[in-house]
Amino acid sequence: MLKPRLLITRFAPHAQRLADLLNEQGIYSVAQPLLKIEPMVALKQPFTKKYDEIIAVSSNAVEFTDQALKGGLWPQSHYFAVGDATQLLLASKTRQPITIPLQSFDSEGLLALPELQRLKNHSVLILRGVGGREFLKEALIARGAKVDYYESYQRVAIKLPRSSCVEKWQQQAINGAIISSIELLEQLMAVTIHENKNWLLSVTIFAASERILKHANALGFQNTILLPSISNQKIIEYFTGEASYD
Repeated sequence: MLKPRLLITRFAPHAQRLADLLNEQGIYSVAQPLLKIEPMVALKQPFTKKYDEIIAVSSNAVEFTDQALKGGLWPQSHYFAVGDATQLLLASKTRQPITIPLQSFDSEGLLALPELQRLKNHSVLILRGVGGREFLKEALIARGAKVDYYESYQRVAIKLPRSSCVEKWQQQAINGAIISSIELLEQLMAVTIHENKNWLLSVTIFAASERILKHANALGFQNTILLPSISNQKIIEYFTGEASYD
């Protein structure tokens, strides 16, 4: 049984914050953001009409939408968030109750909620970054909703020296990686040269989404583990309560 030695790939400064917290608990962790977030320029106001439901798919979507409001108030609506970290931030901004999936913290989990089953003539706004899959929007439209996007940021790859960064991870005996999106998983593959691919595929992928784990399996990763949540506290609880794996 190996003790986890983790690569934290999420965006800065969140990667370093989680790595510091895990290291304090004796879980060796290295922060290495693979993508960076850049706000969209000349953003229009996010709430140009009344929406019955507003869905935030990430904490970044909440943060940049709030910045676009420039101190304005969030409207009254029925708010949803993909996970508990986004829920906490959205609740602090809106001062309203936020509904989250009961189990699967992804689009599929949202769509399983009773509140999103019958949406005929409902107007729905999805807060997200530029790009991503259309699955959530298409499913809501199929249920009768009219759906708009508010895309407040974009993801940009961080340029890393492909050979030296992976060699450093090998020297640090990294054997697990916390992944919070398919884009991060694919970027992890992109920064790994061919000679190190077998080593990378032996690293255990930890994610709070079944969709990410299925994608990791399709890419050839041998070990994948579902986290209970992507929030810092839940991750810390997971690794301090179950700090070893095959």
